[in-house]
Amino acid sequence: MFKEYSKRLIICLLGLACYALGNFFGVLAGGAGTNAWNTLGIGIANSSGMSFGTATLMISLVIIVIDLLGKGKLGIGTVLNIFVISALNDVFLEIITFLPPADTVILGVIYTLLGQTIISFATILYLAPCLGAGPRDTLMLIIGKKIPKVPIGAVKFGIEVGVLIVGIFLGAPFGIGTVLVMALQASIFQLACRICRYEPRSIVHEDLMDTFRRITGALKK
Repeated sequence: MFKEYSKRLIICLLGLACYALGNFFGVLAGGAGTNAWNTLGIGIANSSGMSFGTATLMISLVIIVIDLLGKGKLGIGTVLNIFVISALNDVFLEIITFLPPADTVILGVIYTLLGQTIISFATILYLAPCLGAGPRDTLMLIIGKKIPKVPIGAVKFGIEVGVLIVGIFLGAPFGIGTVLVMALQASIFQLACRICRYEPRSIVHEDLMDTFRRITGALKK
């Protein structure tokens, strides 16, 4: 049991680390723009003086409260998502100094599309152990259940448009990279799923109570 969970946790943590690396490239994109959630994080960081990682943490904590109020399914992976990605966002910006921020639109677009591609594969990696979806995905599922006639893709897009608008209002950059990511992220993720032979709708995540019961059950045997 413990060997199984150790393996699953390592895979989850590796996925979260890769996700933060994808965020790093999104920040490096500069004026070309990045995805909606990064745009919000950059906007909060720029307007408040806090670091990008701290801004990401604040966003995640607010969302997790909403998830709890909406009776969302939260697992170990959800909790790790909040703290690991936020911490590594700042770590990567601090230690990866050999890559310069984009000084042209073309380089910015390359950075932001590369970042989104990394995020897509990282999402599959951290979800594969079935330890819980991130707070943002949980929010999407909660809202999707409230409006079942609306396709879940449209729900996700609607949330991200709202997030993007707030981020831009707070002073985050908006450019062709943002437009391309908004238009292509679903296709990039679908391509990643095909390459990895991963079907997200077939995954059943453990929540915190499921994990607790499995571990305590194993200890009693």
